[in-house]
Amino acid sequence: MKVDFTIPSAPVPKSRPRFNTNTGRAFTDDKTRIFESLVSLAYGARHYFDDNYIRIRMKFKFEVPKSYSKKKRIEALEGKIRPTKADIDNYIKSVLDGLNKIAFKDDRYVYAVLAEKEYAEEASIEVTIESI
Repeated sequence: MKVDFTIPSAPVPKSRPRFNTNTGRAFTDDKTRIFESLVSLAYGARHYFDDNYIRIRMKFKFEVPKSYSKKKRIEALEGKIRPTKADIDNYIKSVLDGLNKIAFKDDRYVYAVLAEKEYAEEASIEVTIESI
């Protein structure tokens, strides 16, 4: 089984857990929690992979910064310049956490991940999930 879908949002990296100073409990910040909800909504009611082993491909697309010159913008869109804003593993984690219990039982069943960061006209995330 294979599912392709697009998340119509700028990628948001998973942030470090925050701690409530009164209770000492860890919590996820609002920006990350909202993004994970958006990932769940973008996936919708598509196939549930249950406890199958799955492979995921993610393409994180970022808008070209407004400060780039015309020449640098063209190079970015051609793939000669890549985004370096945050670590790619933090982007992967935020998408996987948003898909937990929605697309699959748990992200521990993911056996392979291919992820890329690139510039595009519009920010989005393209995701492909396949089971074996």
